Amino acid sequence: MKTPFRLALLTLTAAASSLIHAGERVGDFALIDHTGYQHHMSWYDDHDAVVFLPQAVGLTDQASLSALQAVYNEYADQDVAFFLINPGLQTDREAVANAIADIPLPVLMDDAQLVSGALGLTHMNQAVVYDPATFEVVYRGPVQQELEQAIRQLKAAESVELVEVASNGRSIEYGGVDATAISYQDDIAPIIAENCAECHRAGGIAPFAMDSNLAVQGWSPMIREVVMTKRMPPGQIDNKVGHEIKNEMNLSDAEMQTLVRWIDAGATVQDSDADPLTQLVWSDTKWKMGEPDLIIKVPPQVIPATGVVDYMDIPIDLGLTEDRWVKGSEVAPGSPEVLHHIITSVVPPEGQSDPQTAFMEAINSLPEERARAIRTQMFASIAAGEQPDIDRIFRENPDIDVGVLLGGGDADQASVAGYAPGNSVSWNPEGVGGLLRAGSGLSLQMHYTTTGKEMTDATEIGIYFYPEGEVPEERMSGGVGNAFTLSIPPNAKDHEMELVTYVPEEAEIRSLMPHMHFRGKRMKFIAEYPDGSEELLLSVPAYSFNWQLSHELAEPLRVPAGTKIIARGAFDNSAQNRFNPDPTTEVNWGEQSWEEMFMGFYEWKLVSQNN
Repeated sequence: MKTPFRLALLTLTAAASSLIHAGERVGDFALIDHTGYQHHMSWYDDHDAVVFLPQAVGLTDQASLSALQAVYNEYADQDVAFFLINPGLQTDREAVANAIADIPLPVLMDDAQLVSGALGLTHMNQAVVYDPATFEVVYRGPVQQELEQAIRQLKAAESVELVEVASNGRSIEYGGVDATAISYQDDIAPIIAENCAECHRAGGIAPFAMDSNLAVQGWSPMIREVVMTKRMPPGQIDNKVGHEIKNEMNLSDAEMQTLVRWIDAGATVQDSDADPLTQLVWSDTKWKMGEPDLIIKVPPQVIPATGVVDYMDIPIDLGLTEDRWVKGSEVAPGSPEVLHHIITSVVPPEGQSDPQTAFMEAINSLPEERARAIRTQMFASIAAGEQPDIDRIFRENPDIDVGVLLGGGDADQASVAGYAPGNSVSWNPEGVGGLLRAGSGLSLQMHYTTTGKEMTDATEIGIYFYPEGEVPEERMSGGVGNAFTLSIPPNAKDHEMELVTYVPEEAEIRSLMPHMHFRGKRMKFIAEYPDGSEELLLSVPAYSFNWQLSHELAEPLRVPAGTKIIARGAFDNSAQNRFNPDPTTEVNWGEQSWEEMFMGFYEWKLVSQNN
């Protein structure tokens, strides 16, 4: 029989009681650590306990840290996770890393102070034991025997009540937004309108509308959860590192504080005749960029209610009788519920080049010694009745453009937008464009998924041209990195991979896009320059297959010829990944969503065309 235990509950300061009450459930949350990895507490539900201790540069309680290290040494290999947590006292990752150089614990960066407040942390010598199965705090106080008792009881699956032991260390100062001063009309509604309402509205792609104060009040527990776990807004990046991203979708720390503290205070709405959310007006056109010059109607596709739909390759005749320069393009999905993605290739009048021929031409363009070695390797594999190791060839020769296998070629040739959730528009900067020659067509690789209901998709593609006779001076180009072989072991929680893409000429990098499937976990992009130095460009710490986003740099980054873009990421093939179809299987490369890919898509503009 399980025996509840309760040690003496000691009252903390008034500040502590305002942050959390004894026995209350904290809930799930996610934070990025000082090295850029995101830790989502639901991912630790296969652990018995999680332990936190505050950390801050120059303010860490060293006696508590030493005591925690002793506990860590005893329990770290016994399904107990240990973290330090910086309660918004510093945001400088490098300074935090230097302060704990000899400590083997990640520091969760609670820049908005929301998690520290929810955990009830008020002093720097105050540790917390958290149950990841119930999202409850079971101990709060100094690192002493009561903390270890809480760990042991969680490990024994015994019923545990919250134990609090008074702490008298240095106080943690909480700042930012005052919950009592938050106004729905002036503070909350503008955040919803700017970050949420475009999708969460009647006719939007989100599953419910946030179009009034009553709707926001009703959905407030859900809003709190997705903000605390960083699930929404979608496609979040680590905006404390790397380059500034133009189309970043993160909430600011102040916006997160405003939403969560307003909800925690009761989500009250002051009486007012004017609700800003009810006054929002949305365009009734399907085209975000305005009415296109050319609208291509994809033949309607009937998608069954259940089963697997094979990839479709659909040819499209554009009907162009004269050459036209393209300014941009856009996909308007007919039924986004079932349309998973479209990969669009331009087919020139003479037809698409053969990928195998293009691949051999790319090999032959290499220095002869390297080209000869690759040809010898390929012929030996074929002679032995085996497939050549294409992945190895690209890995060892990153200056071969993977794009040649995807139909790349003519430098003037236009590209036309594809589609994935969150990514439907391709728009060139002013003075940049691509050519659609008379007689050109499109080849659409279309991927559908079933939803339990038969649906008909009637997608359209819009193309925007430069005025007749106007020829843009510059062209956009780019590269693709693709790992052609994958082998992700069963139950692997963090299977790491690395991919290198070569920038052949001096170029201005414009955007970066990761691509994986259901088991994709994280990816970051690093520029390695010819002199050996490295620079972090972008970190996507919590990749989501549901949102295929291209991240555009706020300012193009000029890099020298020979720069390598390193995509470094990981897969989660464990049961902790709620999107994982089957954690017991080895996963290999494949086009279907339950298989995997590891790709990076890059857009850059060659500097040579300006000379």
